[in-house]
Amino acid sequence: MQYRNELKFALSSQTAELIKRRISGIMSPDKHTGGVYIVRNIYLDDQYDSFYNEKHAGSYNRDKYRVRYYNDDLSYICFENKHKDGTLAYKDKVVMSEDEYNAIRSGDFSFAAYSEHPLWQKVFAIHNSRTLRPAAAFSYTREAYVYELGDVRITFDSVIRPDSMTPMANFTSPLGINPLMEVKYTGFMPTVIAGMLHGLPLVRTELSKYCYIRENTWQKPGQSVMFAK
Repeated sequence: MQYRNELKFALSSQTAELIKRRISGIMSPDKHTGGVYIVRNIYLDDQYDSFYNEKHAGSYNRDKYRVRYYNDDLSYICFENKHKDGTLAYKDKVVMSEDEYNAIRSGDFSFAAYSEHPLWQKVFAIHNSRTLRPAAAFSYTREAYVYELGDVRITFDSVIRPDSMTPMANFTSPLGINPLMEVKYTGFMPTVIAGMLHGLPLVRTELSKYCYIRENTWQKPGQSVMFAK
């Protein structure tokens, strides 16, 4: 596994558009997605809300477990464990079937007991000891740019809203936060990219979209997501 640097910034809409214009000359839209796509997520937590609380406590080492797919395409669904050590992160993931996806939506992790994949074995062990359940389901629009030198990826996330949750809201939809920019790179940031970001009104943030959704709905601690039929 390889650690990557991950930096997150809260932007105004005007700054986001300025950065996109600057980087579009040397960075390319993500060729796998066409550049703009919808990220759909189901985040898991245990009966103690451990992952939510670790984030709020500012724990240096923390994990998050999630199901993720893109747009409305269920032909490619991933289960991911994202581990962070400060601003460094690595991701472990496994491709899952639609049946496994539907099982997790209902809080059923029994299929993981029969898998030889280390990630599923880890998930089943956590579930056995602390009872995992779907804790938040939400989507957002992502615009992604890549630069091969340094394996740089810059993304802009907006239109963050809950998916398939009832009761739906204690907020206006979509959620009223500014665009979030994430800058991810391996090793060192290329000078040309750093130069394009230099001097701009960038505000570092540790905002978690998972925590934000949890805090802006009527969902109680320890409660599972209620999915629409």
